[in-house]
Amino acid sequence: MTLLLKRCAARLWWLVACSLFVIGAAPGIAGAQTRAAPPSKIHATKAAQRSVSPWVPNPAVSGRDAYLVVDATSGRELASDRADELRHPASLTKLMTLYLTFSALDSGKLSLGDSLPVSLSALNASPTKMGFVGGSVIVRDAIMGLVTRSANDAAIVLGEALGGDEENFARMMTLKARQLGMMSTVYRNASGLPNREQVTTARDLTKLANALMRDFPHYYPIFSVQSYVYRGRPLTNHNGMLQTYAGADGLKTGYTSASGFNLVMSAVRDNRRLIGVVMGGDSAYARDRLMAELMDRGFETAQSLQLSGWTSPRVPPSARYAAANFAPGTTIAETVRVGQAVKTEPSPSVPTASPPAPFRVATASPNTPVETSSAPTIGSWVIQVGSFNDSRAAELALERATSNLPDAIRAHGAVSVDEVQMAQKTFHRARLMNLSQTEAIDGCKKLSQRKIYCSALQVTAWNTPGAH
Repeated sequence: MTLLLKRCAARLWWLVACSLFVIGAAPGIAGAQTRAAPPSKIHATKAAQRSVSPWVPNPAVSGRDAYLVVDATSGRELASDRADELRHPASLTKLMTLYLTFSALDSGKLSLGDSLPVSLSALNASPTKMGFVGGSVIVRDAIMGLVTRSANDAAIVLGEALGGDEENFARMMTLKARQLGMMSTVYRNASGLPNREQVTTARDLTKLANALMRDFPHYYPIFSVQSYVYRGRPLTNHNGMLQTYAGADGLKTGYTSASGFNLVMSAVRDNRRLIGVVMGGDSAYARDRLMAELMDRGFETAQSLQLSGWTSPRVPPSARYAAANFAPGTTIAETVRVGQAVKTEPSPSVPTASPPAPFRVATASPNTPVETSSAPTIGSWVIQVGSFNDSRAAELALERATSNLPDAIRAHGAVSVDEVQMAQKTFHRARLMNLSQTEAIDGCKKLSQRKIYCSALQVTAWNTPGAH
């Protein structure tokens, strides 16, 4: 019995010793396995880590929803909700890219006909894109790609041309934001593609929209262009409010999953201009519907407060181009300065359909009642001088506008006051119709110089029901 117990004890001792040896050797074994791991597996692990989305929510951005409506003339706030809270701008970023591009045009740093190189960064940009073919693009095409298609590749091309690289251009954007009083805005790229540090507020965006209209009234009409042809392919404007909201004439939409559906827009009714910002919409439809409600309410409030009417800013002496120069196929002509006078070299007109016979033309006398013409031709252009609650107000505005137009434009066009039903309301839209694109844009420019509001628009089945 004693012998059996001794044998068991001996076996237990050896078992404990073996266990201790294995435990002690385990770190070395594990280390050996780690050191012996093939480099390909290590690289695969690192690649997998890099493939994880870099997007991390910004803790300073507490939500997506925000809105603000202001009177453009007085700056009076008419409707707001969380207007000073940080939000992600998405493609509204391109408004600042355009501001700096317009500034470069007028300073001579860029010309509309300049050919810019398309980098790999631009070619590899996420949609939406223009889809560049070849290694370059002219400035005019890149600008219109931003305005209509909201093209990320075009934004990168312009940013690299002006800043040397996109990172430096983003610093230029942020500096300009501070100069415009946008104290909460930070830019990290030219396009608005996701970056957790790229933030703004609804209030800052109203300041930027106002600055674009104030500093570049000669370029602002391009924000109402609904389609631009690039290499035979139409680039359609994402801003549906141009077609559905009476008086709307710009500016820009934006969307990322972090920002929701965003919109900055401006509209004029009864000679008052409002600027609206809606951020964080669940869909484009919901965003546009909220914007329409807010703008309607804003116009009613502005009328009740008897706020001053809108006066179109004067074209600055630094202007090198007119909006007409942005039409595809037109000759790019710079402005010629003679002393303090500024005039624009004529650009060839864009061919349009011949005027149909039934059109009747307004006379030069401002006291002559406005006649109503037949329906315009799809593809032709109009000068719209406003949407009014009262038909007589529309007629008076149209009479004043036509009397201040050059004889050639007045003799070619036909006046019209038509009724538009929107949101169960009737608006009277005053237009001079049947113009070419050059006539519409040049005519509107001359009216703006006389402080008469106007907008040059192309006739489509969407914005003019019954057009043929």
